Amino acid sequence: MPYLRTARIDERAARPLVEGLAEEYRRLYGDATSVELTSRDVADFSPPRGVLLLVIDGPETLAGGGIAPLAEGVGEVKRMWTAPARRGRGYARLVLAALETRAVELGYRTLRLQTGARSDAALALYRSAGYRPAPPFGSYRDEPLAMGFEKELVPVPVAHVA
Repeated sequence: MPYLRTARIDERAARPLVEGLAEEYRRLYGDATSVELTSRDVADFSPPRGVLLLVIDGPETLAGGGIAPLAEGVGEVKRMWTAPARRGRGYARLVLAALETRAVELGYRTLRLQTGARSDAALALYRSAGYRPAPPFGSYRDEPLAMGFEKELVPVPVAHVA
């Protein structure tokens, strides 16, 4: 039975995510994006700055994604991936929803992300999850295939129990 857990970006269970993303980036955009996977420090995906979540089923990593700091009060969704054979089952949506919850816990008020214009499934996911178009940023600011998105996070109030 698949379950969601926190992980470190440099642990063995995260390897399929990193390697799968590298392959996907090469397939869709060529080798120019290979630098992207080393653009963040391991600590960026660890509390109190960020988090990495994986969907695991037995020994298999099915999907995952992370949040890393971008600016004061702003986190960046990074490393979203689902194993090709497991796509279409809602794992990416599960990861994204859990990342949004964790982002609020980490103190982020806004999440931003970038994806590529050729990543149709990612574009559909982000739009359907309430992310609105925003300008690309960072090293992809002038990249014609880069598409930016952002979402304001709404903390869920905890009911008072007497």
